[in-house]
Amino acid sequence: MNLFNEYGISFEYPADWELSKEVDETNGEIQVSVHGADSSFWLISLYFAEILEEELLKESVKIFQDEYPELDIYEVKTILAGKECLGSDIEFVCSELINSAYLRIFKTELFTAFVLYQGTDQDLETTLKDLEAISTSLECFDNDFEGYLNIV
Repeated sequence: MNLFNEYGISFEYPADWELSKEVDETNGEIQVSVHGADSSFWLISLYFAEILEEELLKESVKIFQDEYPELDIYEVKTILAGKECLGSDIEFVCSELINSAYLRIFKTELFTAFVLYQGTDQDLETTLKDLEAISTSLECFDNDFEGYLNIV
């Protein structure tokens, strides 16, 4: 397993997965994603500007609804990084394959975090345990970081 530890978050991910980062200093957003060789991926977006969790979840679900006319949405409440989070599990068809997406949103003192992991159901048979392990390993360090993130 590899360890990512930047921007006030840390998580472990499989050693053979690729990691990418994007920093948008103008809008105060950071996105970190990891993916394997198949369709499965896990990403976290950090929003340092004020954003309502409910609104972010609603807008994210709407993007799926606009893109995929046939989908099932299940509301979820869970805990990530020791924080209560809002969420939705979404099942949809893309390129004649059933896909599942898992959306999770929580707030810290520094940022609002949006976690998304998804893949085809066929790929998720082998990667869902990896994606859930990444989520379980997620930690946020939301205090004692004054001046650490100067992107806003």
